[in-house]
Amino acid sequence: MIKVIASDMDGTLLNSAHEISEGNRNAIKKAINKGVKFVIATGRDYDSVHQLAEKNGLECEFVLMNGAEYRDKNGKLIEKIDLDKSKTKDIVNIMHKHGLCDKIFTNDGMYTTCTEEESMKGMAFQLQVMNPKLTFEEAMEEAHLFNGMNAIKYITDIDEFLNRDIEIRKIFGFHTEVSVLDETKKEVEALGDLAILSSFATNIEVTDIKAQKGFILGKVVDEMGISRDEVMILGDSFNDYSLFTEFKNSFAMENAMEHIKEIATYITDTNDNDGVAKAIYKMIPEIE
Repeated sequence: MIKVIASDMDGTLLNSAHEISEGNRNAIKKAINKGVKFVIATGRDYDSVHQLAEKNGLECEFVLMNGAEYRDKNGKLIEKIDLDKSKTKDIVNIMHKHGLCDKIFTNDGMYTTCTEEESMKGMAFQLQVMNPKLTFEEAMEEAHLFNGMNAIKYITDIDEFLNRDIEIRKIFGFHTEVSVLDETKKEVEALGDLAILSSFATNIEVTDIKAQKGFILGKVVDEMGISRDEVMILGDSFNDYSLFTEFKNSFAMENAMEHIKEIATYITDTNDNDGVAKAIYKMIPEIE
C-alpha cells in the first residue's frame, strides 16, 4: 500500500509550460484524499515552491534544495543538512574562475557574490534554456520581472558573509557551455564530501554529500514509521538519482535522462502527457 508519493518538479510534475496539468492535479488530490502524503522534491527553495502548491490547491510536504531541507505542509523545517561553510569560498571561487554566476541558498534567503547585472544575465540565460523561443532581449525583460530576482541579496565581502551566523544549504551555478560545467564539476568535486548535481544540463548544484533528495526523504519516512516499500517516487534528471537508489517503487518519466531510465523500476509517460497521474493510478488503481 502506497503511503507517500514523492515527485520531482521540473520535467516531471510540471509540463513544458511549467504548470501542473489538470490530470496530474486531480490524481494527486485523489491520492491525498485517500490519506497518502504527497511530497514535492525539488532543487528549489521553499519560497518558490509553496506558492505553486497553494495555487493548485495541493496540501503537500517538501524536499527542498536537492535534499538540504525537508519541510512539512505548513512550511515547518523538519530536517536540514548544511554545507560546510569552510568550503563555500572555494566553491564560489571555482565557479567564478569558469565564468559561472553563483546563487547561495541559505536559511536567510538567497545571496550572490555576483553583481546585479551578472545575476540578471544569468537569469536570462536560464529562461532561454527553459524557453528556447525567447530572444536574449526578451529573456532579460522577463528576468527583470521575475519575483525571485528581487529577493536576492548581494555579497560585497565573502569573508564577512561567512563570519555571520548563517546556514548555507546549497550553491547553484549556471553556464551555457556544458564543457565548462564539466570542468567546474571536476574541480568542485576535488574539494571532497560534496554532492554535485544538476536539474538541467546547463547548471551545477552543490550541497553536502548527505543532502540529497533520496537520503533526506528516506530519513524522514523512517522516522515516521513508514516502510520504504510504501513510498513511490518520480523523477527525470541527475538530481533525482538518489530517489531511485533509495526507493524501489520508482518511476522515470518517458522524457527522463537515459541513465535515470536505466535504474528506474517503471517508465511512465512524459511530463506533457500526465505521466505523474498515470504512475499514481498504476500504483493506487482504486482511486482512478
